[in-house]
Amino acid sequence: MKKIISLMFLSLVYLIVAPLFTHANTSPLTLFSVGESKISENENKTYQIATKGLKSGEGFVFTASNIKSGKQNTFQFDLKGAGNVVIKVVETNIKGKFIKETTSKPVTLSDQWKTQQYTLMLSPNTKEMDVMVLTEGKQQITFQTKNIAVKQHKQPTL
Repeated sequence: MKKIISLMFLSLVYLIVAPLFTHANTSPLTLFSVGESKISENENKTYQIATKGLKSGEGFVFTASNIKSGKQNTFQFDLKGAGNVVIKVVETNIKGKFIKETTSKPVTLSDQWKTQQYTLMLSPNTKEMDVMVLTEGKQQITFQTKNIAVKQHKQPTL
């Protein structure tokens, strides 16, 4: 009887504290450089990105493939550095064909860690996304990122 009550209590607690997100992909991601950027991994899964400023849109990209089509997603990561960056998301279908591209407003980096979130509704045909953090214009900067996560919402908030 005590076991049943304990299980019921734990189930109730889970239902009460379950987050608004159905899925949070915080598994290790592979970051790739974009343009003339260099990426190095420091301790605790913190990445340092150094751009050369040779062209606009240098930075990093990662691919999010464990997603559900037609759902609202939030991309979240901590950023620190100097300069301005934008978050760009490119959606593709199951065959890798381009669906759409979305770009955030510019984000001004600071010397303190700041959590950045970018929320958007995915197309019903989206099966994979490339999420990029890129310099706005030609900038030779060094910035850091950590705590990268892709979250799917149970219900839209947009």
